[in-house]
Amino acid sequence: MFDVAIVGGGPVGAVLAHVLAREGFAVAVLEREAAPETAPIGSTGFDGRAIALAEGGRRLLAGWGLWEALMDEAEPIERIHVSLRKSWGSARFVAQEEGVAALGQVLDSARMAPVLLAAAKASGVHWQAPARYIAHEVQGDGVVLRFSMPEGEQSLHARLLVAADGAGSIVRSALGLPVEARDYGQTAILARVEVERVEPRTAFERFTDEGPIALLPMGDNRYALVWVSETGGVERRLGLSDAAFLDELGQRFGPRLGRFIRLGPRQAYPLRALTAKTITAPRTVVVGNAAHALHPVAGQGLNLGLRDIRVLLGELSRARQEGRDIGADAVLAAYAAARQADYAVSYPLMDVRARGFTRAVPVPAAFKGLALVALEAIPPLRAGFLRQMMGLKG
Repeated sequence: MFDVAIVGGGPVGAVLAHVLAREGFAVAVLEREAAPETAPIGSTGFDGRAIALAEGGRRLLAGWGLWEALMDEAEPIERIHVSLRKSWGSARFVAQEEGVAALGQVLDSARMAPVLLAAAKASGVHWQAPARYIAHEVQGDGVVLRFSMPEGEQSLHARLLVAADGAGSIVRSALGLPVEARDYGQTAILARVEVERVEPRTAFERFTDEGPIALLPMGDNRYALVWVSETGGVERRLGLSDAAFLDELGQRFGPRLGRFIRLGPRQAYPLRALTAKTITAPRTVVVGNAAHALHPVAGQGLNLGLRDIRVLLGELSRARQEGRDIGADAVLAAYAAARQADYAVSYPLMDVRARGFTRAVPVPAAFKGLALVALEAIPPLRAGFLRQMMGLKG
């Protein structure tokens, strides 16, 4: 019997598997996708998704022995510039002024995945892929988990089941856990872009009446673009030629970086926020995006999931040290209670940032600009906001 079975081998599932195995837990992972291939060293990384890692998340990965293998592939964010289109309001944040080396890091997801998989396997994790969850049943002191692989249906036993299978979690749905969802009527267009005039190690967030445009530094003159648009206009933008798309992007973003001169493949993701009202069930706990999927306005999804891991690791280790059943209701209730304060701040804050600067909120642009100025100028407001964004509260 395994101690923990994790459904989902994305970043949160892989990191959780690694840290639990390091602490001596017997861990199995069921991942629906085949094992990722290692990105070739020296490749440009112009395609694929980028991950924004906050400073708090970086510290957690360092403590778990994972950061050293990732740091050479990361681009630090030393400055963040936040502005509002067609308004004078803006705010800037500088790592040195906040007493940290960097406010965050940007990682290529295609490069991150193989590193996390290798770490999990090196820690002794039993990794099953491609494996699809079918069902599970609580039996006595454990869970019987049924899943399918290319060679047929299989099963395994574990004391605890963890659902880390993303916002569309099959496990969460099978449990019938209630969720609160918000459809923003927005779609994010993701791509890599190159600019004419770079500001090194600087991330940009420009709020428009449709939604934010974010640019995350990827080294040299490359940025990871997240262009949040009203869903009704996305197909038109996806259908534009590269030159026309870059020209329209430049008009919306402004001249700060000069012209946008190169574009990678475009991908579109409809935006919904989701929060599970209950994150535990008998011998089961839901973590990461399966528990709380946030709007990508500030790249907080993975960072929130890493904090889930930190707390869950603590509760399970404490229970084992005290000779208690790690799948007991009391252990899972303690975990859920410990995560409430973080969830209570993170979800509403992202919701306000996602909607507050769009035309969906009929407030004059001057007042929205004033809010950005206040965010930079009022020390307690600034400090609280930054500590939450960097994942350093608590």
